[in-house]
Amino acid sequence: MSIFSGFTRRKFMKGVAASALAASSAPSIIRPASAATAVPPGKKLFKDIKLKYFQDSNWLHAPMWLSPLLEKEAGVGIESREMYDGGDAVAKILPQLLTKRPRFDFVQYPSLYFGALAETGQLEPLDDYFAQYEGSQDYLDWVMPAYREFYTKWDGKTYGTMLDGDIHILHYRKSHFENPELQKKFSGRFQRELDVPKTWDEFLQATQFFTEELSSQGIYGTSMVVNPPAFGWGFWMDIAASAGVNYFDENMHPVINQGKAAEALDIYKEIIKFGPPGAEAMDIGTTIQRWQSGSDVMSVWWIDLAEFTVQQQGPEKAEDQRADIVPGWRNDDGSITNRAISLWCRTASIPKNLPQDVKDAAFYFIYRMSHPDYSNDIVADEYCGSDPFGKTHYGDAAAQKYLEANPQRGTSDLWQTNSGIFKNFETAKNHLDAGLKNVEVGYPQFFWEGAPEYADALGRNISKSISGELTSQQALDEAAEEWVKIVQRLGIDSQKRQYKNFLDGARELGYKI
Repeated sequence: MSIFSGFTRRKFMKGVAASALAASSAPSIIRPASAATAVPPGKKLFKDIKLKYFQDSNWLHAPMWLSPLLEKEAGVGIESREMYDGGDAVAKILPQLLTKRPRFDFVQYPSLYFGALAETGQLEPLDDYFAQYEGSQDYLDWVMPAYREFYTKWDGKTYGTMLDGDIHILHYRKSHFENPELQKKFSGRFQRELDVPKTWDEFLQATQFFTEELSSQGIYGTSMVVNPPAFGWGFWMDIAASAGVNYFDENMHPVINQGKAAEALDIYKEIIKFGPPGAEAMDIGTTIQRWQSGSDVMSVWWIDLAEFTVQQQGPEKAEDQRADIVPGWRNDDGSITNRAISLWCRTASIPKNLPQDVKDAAFYFIYRMSHPDYSNDIVADEYCGSDPFGKTHYGDAAAQKYLEANPQRGTSDLWQTNSGIFKNFETAKNHLDAGLKNVEVGYPQFFWEGAPEYADALGRNISKSISGELTSQQALDEAAEEWVKIVQRLGIDSQKRQYKNFLDGARELGYKI
């Protein structure tokens, strides 16, 4: 069983149908001219080519509704899709990349696996394709660096386009923070105002306070994701990265157990202690259910948690939710460092082993799907599952799109409603403003070869510490020892070279690593 087989975040959106578009006749293709081509081109660049593609089953339907639009725009659409469990991405995708003719023409996959797939040498480099189209450099600059630098570029070349910009943010219920009685009790106890937490110490205090005051009503301060362990580590890393903890040094020696790492884990464990029954083994699906029912005052979670609540609950709970930057670590000089993990995300790539004319058409499709011309509406659509990753995905104009029908589509058996996600502009704007704050301090996940193994080892040992089997320092030491063995098995020279992609991207963002 995949370590990610229990991942149910997207499954709380509308269900994914397994049907595919009907097959069409064999295509013949005209390649784009060698001179830069305008987009949209104003003419068919391809002779009605139909593409087959792979996608993980928790993402939804954007390529399907874009198909007739891009057929009209340039003569390229979708013939069929094949879906797989996201945690099985490498096992499902890699064998096809290594065949003489893969059975998909482009593939969408969790960005956690980007480096592992790029490292095979079987993904098509895309830089020359971008150069064929006017304005492509503007597009590349438009993709937010927190995603572009880590999940599309490998060894100085571009191998993917972004489709989904996952990021952790702090969700909270404003009614509890604005409650006069709770405000009075909090200020009397802690000698400060009851405000949205700015640091992890403040978050812990607020968690304890709300739990002690409201648990008799079935309401708790927060629920932190612990299971599956391969994701639970990321919620600890929100704390640890803000305290300056990193994965490895430049020589691929683990540093996950150094500096303030154990102190960060102590805080994580204390937060969990004030959670609801079962907090020590809290899974992703339960945190969703608790937030939707109003059972938690705060939740550090992916940005789209607020969207689930609108879809599944009434307007009262939907309009009570607000969001902000994840808490940070207060430094000796009084400043606060915030780090929000960009955990999961999604990238699209093209197999190298395809006929050139098919690669041309497949590139056009994934480029346009990622391009703001289309993705501005895609990320605001409840039937897609993509979160913002480009500059125009944020701001007032972007927030307005969350209140409106997606002009790209009507309704069908696959997408049965089309009336926007939020009902109130202030809620939509706050949703995106908070997302932007966190993207600007976004911290990357593992994304090179061995990433699932590193994630499993770290998360598993953190779980042992939460259960009391190990101390915080022991748990992180155990994880570091396992990481050394993973590095040795995969080859230290290879891992150092691959890890450089992380270091280069982090330094591009100004992180001191």
